[in-house]
Formats: sequence, C-alpha cells, structure tokens
Amino acid sequence: MTEVSLNVLKAEKVAQINLLTFYSEKPFDRVIDDFEKQLGKFDKERATIAKSDLNSVLETMVGPSGLMIIGVLDMGQLLPSLAKSGTKARQYQVGNPLIASNLAQENLLAALYAPPRVLIYMQENQTWIAYDQPSTVFGRFPTFEVRAISADLDRKFEALIRQSLA
Repeated sequence: MTEVSLNVLKAEKVAQINLLTFYSEKPFDRVIDDFEKQLGKFDKERATIAKSDLNSVLETMVGPSGLMIIGVLDMGQLLPSLAKSGTKARQYQVGNPLIASNLAQENLLAALYAPPRVLIYMQENQTWIAYDQPSTVFGRFPTFEVRAISADLDRKFEALIRQSLA
C-alpha cells in the first residue's frame, strides 16, 4: 500500500474590521418594520428557476435601498440566554447577489463575507443596530473595484440603518 503525503500550507492575513452601532428610542418592532420595508427579499425558488435570466430575476428582488434580505435568524429563539431573558434580537443577512458577484469576480474570497450580517436588538429600552462596515470587511481585497463597491455598500448600509431608526 502506498502512503500519500500531502503538504498542507496555511496562510494568515489580519485585517481590522470596524463594528458600527447605531441606536434610538424607536420601538424594536417599528424599527424592524421600517428596516424590512427598505429591503427586497431573496426568493431562492425564483432564483433557481431563472437560470439564464438570473440577473433580471435578482434585480426584481432588490428593495428601494438597493439591497435585499437573504436570510433572517430570530436570535431570541436560537440562543437560550436571550430566550430566557426575553431579549429581542434578529440577525439579518442583507446584501445584493449582483453586487456580491462583482466582488467575487474581483476576488473569490469576498464570497466568504457576502452577504453582510446586521443585528437588530433591544438593550436598555433602546433599539440598536450593529454591523461590520463593508469597506473594512472587503478592504482586505485591495483592488480599485472592490474599494469602489464596498464604499457604495458603506453608504447603502448607513442610509438603511439611519432611516430604520429615525
């Protein structure tokens, strides 16, 4: 029997990521409603059927913010400590597959970070929204195109958050 020896190499890259948090006195449920109104919703079934017309179908799923909800986790149901305390918290995967495709075209590793996650939660009678700033997440892939796309994502996410909390 022949023993095959494979060399496994590891590469490590450290990057600073900015966590942005915003908050207001606006009630959690109203923030959730206003947040979701600005976003489209990804429809996996429609995307699967689309095949050659995928770009056009994805464009119809985008909301007024230029983004869509890819997925949602109710953290209050998922995490026992939050369930026990009654803390409201939802984690959203928010993005735009067409934008993510452009990022991945520049560097396939960008797909590891797309779509970005947004956490909306209650703390001390205030509603908070937190997310990692896209330009610092995707900034580890320093091409002109990635910088331009992620700067645009910074603007889209901040406008989305501010309008949701206003």
